[in-house]
Amino acid sequence: MKRIETLGLGLFCMASVLTGCAGGEKQANAEGAPCIFEKYERYLVQPRSYVAYRTEGALKIDGKLDESSWQKAKDTEAFEDISGAGFAEPKYKTTAKMLWDDDYLYVGAVLEEPNIDAKLTQRDTIIYYDNDFEVFIDPDSDGHNYFEIEVNAKNVLFDLMLDKPYRVGGDFFLQWDCPGIQSAIYIDGTLNNPKDTDKMWSVEMAIPRQALTLSFNNLLKAGNTWRINFSRVEWLKKPEENWVWNATGRIDMHMPDRWGYLHFSDNKVGTEETAMVYPHDMDIYKLMWAMFYAQQDYKNENGKFASLNELPGLSAEMKQKVSMEATTNTYEICAEVPAEGKVYVLNNEGYFKKEDKK
Repeated sequence: MKRIETLGLGLFCMASVLTGCAGGEKQANAEGAPCIFEKYERYLVQPRSYVAYRTEGALKIDGKLDESSWQKAKDTEAFEDISGAGFAEPKYKTTAKMLWDDDYLYVGAVLEEPNIDAKLTQRDTIIYYDNDFEVFIDPDSDGHNYFEIEVNAKNVLFDLMLDKPYRVGGDFFLQWDCPGIQSAIYIDGTLNNPKDTDKMWSVEMAIPRQALTLSFNNLLKAGNTWRINFSRVEWLKKPEENWVWNATGRIDMHMPDRWGYLHFSDNKVGTEETAMVYPHDMDIYKLMWAMFYAQQDYKNENGKFASLNELPGLSAEMKQKVSMEATTNTYEICAEVPAEGKVYVLNNEGYFKKEDKK
């Protein structure tokens, strides 16, 4: 739900942008500010990605993940600390995997755990007060109107929808109960018995396409790419550990731009592999989000958003390749992507969209 660590409109768009800081851009402006990519490097690491394949047939949602389809699906990378590089590796291993069909996104996860424990029993209580597993989904990759589903080892759910991230004033809607969701837990050990040593618990979810649909568009289809992330909250001591598939760079899961990429292949699992397809030009996307984080800092320090020329860390060449209109309390960044015939737009609330080039 909400666990955050805080750290210290017309369009005119031009060509594509830089991928990083060349030697001459280490000091990117007259004030000697560090290159914007260097300053916000922790939030700009290339996210992890996963290709999900179609199931071979129906799955029984029992938590065991023992059907042939699950056996053929690849595991994600082992989870890492939410803050990323330089922080301790998780004490216990966690992996996830995904499948899909025309009606459901299937999520499976295996959590190593020597003492499987769960106390909460009522739906929509704050499940991360127990050890839990969490799923975050942004089907249209715009950074707004995304979904969160948490579950503990008793298979008690906490599901909610958020209009936008907390960092830009977002709020959650507990009224959203993922309609039609199926979930199950399998325990290799004993629940709530600290006197023995357990091995692991596994999670299986079937998340309906229709539960994640906010318009008439069907986003669960081959060729589409979503943003998704997984989190495991582990209470080794206080404060809790936060282990995730893709690190966000700080203790805040509500950073959809820092989630992994999930691409849907039309092939059945275990057959021909499909190459990962990203939904946008990664270099342009990276620069725009670097500017977003720079604007957050600038507003905190100066009480207003910066103009393009005021924003620290941008080289002259970078400034030529994006445009930005800013007022005291709003801004909009845009960049033309000639290869796509699109204009990328990112605003002060972290809302990202593509528009047809006019």
